[in-house]
Amino acid sequence: MSTPTASGAFARSERLTMRGLARAALGLVVTLMVLTTFAPVEAAGPWQAQVVSAETKQPLEGVVVLAWWTQHVRSFGGPSEDYRDSQEVLTDKDGRFTIESRWFFSLNPLVFFRGPFVAMFKPGYGDYEWPGYQGSETWPKEKREALRTEAQLLQLDGIVLEMPMLPDATKREEYLKHLSGRISGVPLDKRPLMQEAIGAERKTLGHHSQIRTWSGP
Repeated sequence: MSTPTASGAFARSERLTMRGLARAALGLVVTLMVLTTFAPVEAAGPWQAQVVSAETKQPLEGVVVLAWWTQHVRSFGGPSEDYRDSQEVLTDKDGRFTIESRWFFSLNPLVFFRGPFVAMFKPGYGDYEWPGYQGSETWPKEKREALRTEAQLLQLDGIVLEMPMLPDATKREEYLKHLSGRISGVPLDKRPLMQEAIGAERKTLGHHSQIRTWSGP
């Protein structure tokens, strides 16, 4: 036979326990949201480097540098990928450029961001390379991982990128095709400098410039 006092104390204790568990669960959810949601992009920036000719080692002025970021949403079928932001700049007379710092946040714990990805173009030249990668197959894994993306590499001081001259029209056509595919996720109206340079190259190669106005998806 139970007494009212004992029964009431047990009920109050059970309610307190349930409240404690609820608070703990809420705290865990908030912590996970903070850790997952308020994660920045791969790096904070700024991102900068000098661009030179691979043949002469002289600075290249007027190289179009396009940097862009993507937004991803986790799902059972794998994360989606959408354009988030971008910036275009031209290298100066010393071949130098700077991409401004970026931070992105979302209140959705399933959203994360990547970037910047970087593409460069100057008519007559091919894709850029960092000579410092030579011999990277012998580096420790930690060093390779630390420099595996533009987001990480271009935060270092003194980075010099080289762009090779392309010897003939065939090579230039091939690089245009590669470049166009790589930057296809960036809306046309967000890359006017790149489109102008590509149009100039296409005209030199005897094609229409194909500069169009972005009308959305």
